[in-house]
Amino acid sequence: MSEQSSNLPAVPAAKTAAVYTGRRRRPRPGADDSSGSDYEAVQHTLKVFSEAMQQAVKELEGLDKKCSRTADEASTLAGNLADADVDGQFVAMTQDVAKEQASAAKAVHQMLEHAQQAASAAVAVQRAHARMYGPLHRVRKGRKYRTPKPGFFQ
Repeated sequence: MSEQSSNLPAVPAAKTAAVYTGRRRRPRPGADDSSGSDYEAVQHTLKVFSEAMQQAVKELEGLDKKCSRTADEASTLAGNLADADVDGQFVAMTQDVAKEQASAAKAVHQMLEHAQQAASAAVAVQRAHARMYGPLHRVRKGRKYRTPKPGFFQ
């Protein structure tokens, strides 16, 4: 046993370990002062989201065109195969593919419509937020002193 224990690494000396007291709390943006950085953070988040939705709309528009074109090509191919007196099994399989491509194109088009609605809603929310809280933000930002906590004047 002594031979085995001599090959083991040495046990480190006891240290005073940091005590875990729960989850670490990060300070909220603007929590230390009332400069209105929460407004700016919300505006930034809404702007980033709006731009992402507009980019998604652009990409979905391209995908919508490709899916529609592919569905049309598959349908045309099925018709050409039928006209060429190809075995009925292959015509039926090509028609099934064309039908599935058409349903996929329809689903992509619906997704595009929903993305367009979400993009316009994101812009509307950003504008409404700026309209409602922008003047307050300008007042608070222009102050020399911190704003008292809510309920201070009651």
